[in-house]
Amino acid sequence: MITRAQTKMTTKRKPKSKSKVNEAGNYTKPGMRKGLFNRIKAGSKGGKPGQWSARKAQMLAKQYKSKGGGYKS
Repeated sequence: MITRAQTKMTTKRKPKSKSKVNEAGNYTKPGMRKGLFNRIKAGSKGGKPGQWSARKAQMLAKQYKSKGGGYKS
């Protein structure tokens, strides 16, 4: 007879990948944008905390531009 512990399969998790926030090189200040992104994503305005939404993307773009961030291309 096979026990429940023997039937459980262990799954290997992928190591957390590095941020790809500026992979295409579109942002003039990627570090500042990443900080804003994390702060906005954690907030509850525009959706649940920790969940990304279109409204939060709008807020990020507005704050990024107002703080002097720009876009290449």
